Amino acid sequence: MTYTIKLTSKGQITLPKEIRDKLMLKSGDYLEAQVKDRCILLTPRRDKNDSLLIMEYAEQYAAQGAGVKKARELTKRKKLNMTEYVRKSREEN
Repeated sequence: MTYTIKLTSKGQITLPKEIRDKLMLKSGDYLEAQVKDRCILLTPRRDKNDSLLIMEYAEQYAAQGAGVKKARELTKRKKLNMTEYVRKSREEN
């Protein structure tokens, strides 16, 4: 799908909600920008975005039944408060 995004006078853009939801991006998350062949490539920084770290776990390990032990291993370096994360996720939905 193609999106049209307007550039503000300050050089800012707003990512459409559909893109933010699909990539689990929230306010304060980081993106990496690259210019390739006159195109801008924006990539979420998984090492900086807590929600993407959780999604990465779910995609890679949940289906394999790795469970809580693996989740703790992946998230301990991020100092995540999982209870708070789940609470915020429920409030947003």
